[in-house]
Amino acid sequence: MSIATDLASIRILGTVYQKHTLSSSISHAVQSLCREVDYINWAGIYFHEGEHTVLHEFACTDSDHPTMQSQLSFPIHNKNGEETGVLVVKSKQWIVFDVNDVPTLETVAAEIGELAD
Repeated sequence: MSIATDLASIRILGTVYQKHTLSSSISHAVQSLCREVDYINWAGIYFHEGEHTVLHEFACTDSDHPTMQSQLSFPIHNKNGEETGVLVVKSKQWIVFDVNDVPTLETVAAEIGELAD
């Protein structure tokens, strides 16, 4: 299952490395994850703002927001190592994510953190 995630992450990282704005990069990231990885039905990026964690961008494959069965979350850290947000991906399928998805999505979160600094 990780080939689709790997391909989506390559496109996402290409956008991040081109030094687009943070807003356009995170929008592209969540859209790409939902569009290109058939088992990711929801993707969102939250940033910490004071004591609150705020959803800044999300994409969903279904407009009726069905119940999600699986979820992975990846912290976003700035260059100083401080957690500034979180990347969340969800699926309607049970136990759909595998061990190969984790390092790929961790890389996406890390690169977003570099851009967010």
